[in-house]
Amino acid sequence: MATAGMMDSLSDVDYLVMRARQYAKTDQYASKAWLITAKSLFPSSFVIQFESYQVEKASKNVNEAAKHLEEMFRNFPHERQLWEEVQGMLEALQTDSSEHQHTLLTEIFAAIPTHVQCQMLLTVAEKISNTLERCRLLLLAMRNFPSLVQEHGLKLIELLMNEEKRVSSMPPVNCYRKLLVCDAMPLVLGRDVRINLTPAQLYQWLQLAIEFYISYITQPASGEGTSSGADMLSPSKASLSRLPPVAGLLERENQVIDPWGSLFRLLVLVGQRLGWEFEPDIFNKPRDTQWQYLVSQYNRAKQTHSDSGLKQVLYMAVVMFMQSFYLYVSHIDTDISGTGLGSQHIPIVLVEGFPLDTEEYAPLPRAKKHKADNSAQPPILPSSNIPNSQALLSNFTMALKCYELLNTREELHKDFLSLYSRWKKETWAWISHLQIDVALYQGNFQEAAAQLQNCIDTATGRMKTRYALQRASCFYCLRNYAKACELILDILYTIPEQEMPEFEQAEKVATPSGSSRHLLMLQCTEKEFLPYCVLMLAACLKERMCSDHCPDVVLAHLIILLQYDWPQQEHLFSAIIRRIQQQGSFTYNMFFSYIFVVDMLEEFAYLDTVEGGRISLDILPVSTKQLAQQRTMTRGVNKGVKEDFRAALEKQVGRLQETCPKIIRNFLRDERTVFLQHI
Repeated sequence: MATAGMMDSLSDVDYLVMRARQYAKTDQYASKAWLITAKSLFPSSFVIQFESYQVEKASKNVNEAAKHLEEMFRNFPHERQLWEEVQGMLEALQTDSSEHQHTLLTEIFAAIPTHVQCQMLLTVAEKISNTLERCRLLLLAMRNFPSLVQEHGLKLIELLMNEEKRVSSMPPVNCYRKLLVCDAMPLVLGRDVRINLTPAQLYQWLQLAIEFYISYITQPASGEGTSSGADMLSPSKASLSRLPPVAGLLERENQVIDPWGSLFRLLVLVGQRLGWEFEPDIFNKPRDTQWQYLVSQYNRAKQTHSDSGLKQVLYMAVVMFMQSFYLYVSHIDTDISGTGLGSQHIPIVLVEGFPLDTEEYAPLPRAKKHKADNSAQPPILPSSNIPNSQALLSNFTMALKCYELLNTREELHKDFLSLYSRWKKETWAWISHLQIDVALYQGNFQEAAAQLQNCIDTATGRMKTRYALQRASCFYCLRNYAKACELILDILYTIPEQEMPEFEQAEKVATPSGSSRHLLMLQCTEKEFLPYCVLMLAACLKERMCSDHCPDVVLAHLIILLQYDWPQQEHLFSAIIRRIQQQGSFTYNMFFSYIFVVDMLEEFAYLDTVEGGRISLDILPVSTKQLAQQRTMTRGVNKGVKEDFRAALEKQVGRLQETCPKIIRNFLRDERTVFLQHI
C-alpha cells in the first residue's frame, strides 16, 4: 500500500499506472478502467500505452495486445523498452520452443498486420549492433516477406561475407558461411528474384559454397551415428546427427538437411544465372550417365569455344569428383571422413593384384621409373564380402575420371589448380587417401609409397595395417621384394595367435588372363588380408626363383606358402618339382616342420623312387639324419635312411589335424630372419 508521501512524489501518469496495477490481479475490469482513463488524459504517454499492452498480454488477449503493439510502433518508434519487447518476440520466432511465454509472443506477433511485421523486422535489424543477429533478422524478414529479397538480399550476402573476412583465421565451417551458403544464397538466387549479378560474383559464391559443403560434410564425427552402408553410398543421404554443431548458431540453424543435394541445387541455381543448361535431375542419375553427360558437355564447349561452357564442366566435375571420392573414402577411414560408422565399420583397402600363374612361369617385367601408361585402366576386383561393392567401385571410378579430366585438359587444369589452392585443404584429412589411391591405381608406386610413409607413422589399429598393406604392395611393384616382405611379416606378427582366422578355401576371383595388371579391393580384416599377405610373400619368392642362382631354401619356403590355398597354385608346385628333378638334389632340413599337404608329401616320396629320378633328398631333421648316418656306418647299407624317410612321411600325414594358418604363422615367425636373408 502506497503511503501518502509516496503518492505525493508520483507524477500523474505514474499514479494512474500504479492504480491500474493495484487492480491487475484482483479486478481486471477496474484495472482497464484506470488505463482507459489514463489514455484519455495522456494520449501521448508511452508508459500508459506499454502498461495497457502488458495487461492485455498477461490476460492472454492476443488480438488486443497486438493492437497495442502496433499502435506503439506507429506512435513511439524510438522507445527502447518497445524494441526490447519486439526483439524478444523475434527471438521467440527463431527458437524452437514450446514454452508458454514463447508461444504467446509468437501468437501476438502473428496477429499484427503483415506490413507492420515487415517494418518491425527491418527496423530491429537496423537498430541491432550484433552483426550475426542482424543477419538472422534479415533472413527472417526475407523468408516471411519474399518481396524484401530484391532490396535486401545482396546487402545480406555482402554483410555475411565481410564479417567472415573481418574475423581472421576462420575455418570454412563457421556461422557466417553457413547462413550465407545455406540460407541467403538460395533466397537471392531464386527464380522470381531479379537481382543483377556479375559472373565474377556468381563464381565467387559457388566457390565459397563448395568449400563450405565439402568441409562441413567431411568434419570428424561428434559421435556414433546410425548410417547404413547403403545410406553412405547414396548421393542424396548423409547422417546429420553425427556432425558437430557450428559455433554461434542456434540448434535449429545447425540443421543442414541433405548437404550434397543442397550443393547440387545451388550449383544449378548459379548455373541458371550464368546461362548453363542441365540435363534434368543429372546429379541423381547413375555415375556412368553423369560421366557421359560431362564428357558431352566438355566436347560441346570445346567445339563452340565457350568459356562459360568450360566453366560449367569445371564446376560440375569438381563437385562430382569431391562427392564420389568422399563416398569412396567414407569406407576407408571413418574416423576422418565423418561417416559416424566408427569402429563397427571395417575399412577397405586397395592393393595391387598378382598375375595368374601359367605353366611356363615368367618373372614380372622390370618396373619402369616413369609414369605408368594410363591408356588402359586396370580393373579393380572387389571382395564379395564388401557391401555395395559395385557402388563403391562406381564412386572410385567416377572420382578418378573427373580427377584425370581436371588435370589432363589444359582448358580446365589451370582453373582447377586455382580453385584447389584457395580452399583450406589442410582441414580435409581425407584428401590424403585420394593422393595415395590414385597414385597406386595409376602405377605411380614411388609417389604412393612416399605418401604412405607420411601416414603410417601416426596411424593406429586397422588404418596402420591398411597403410602397411598398401606400402608393401608398392614395394612389390617396385621390385623391392625384401622391403615388401619385411612389411608383410610385420603385419602378420601383429595378429594375436588366438585371432588367427581358420583356413577357408579362398574364393576364386575372375582375374584377368596372363600378366594383365589388376587391383584388389579387400576388407581390412585378418580373414581377408592374411591370404593376400601369403600370396605376396609367395609372389616375391617366385621372382627370386627365376634368378640365376636360387638356393633350395627359397624353393622350400615357396612350397610351404603354396600350402595355404592349395591346390590353387598346383602348377607352380609342379614347376618347382621339375626344377628339383633337373638339379638332381634338394636340401631343406626343416621340411617336416612345415610341409603337411598330402599331395606334396606324396610327390616327394615319388622323387625318392626310380620313376621319380632317385633324387637326392636331404630333408630329414638334423637329429634324424645323424641317427640314420650312424645306422649306415654300422650296417653298411642305406636301408636305415629309407626307413626313416618313410617313417617321417607317415608321421607327417598324422599332423593334418593342425590348422594351416597356425603352421604358416609359426613358419613366418620362427624363420623370419632366414626368409628375409634369401629374398
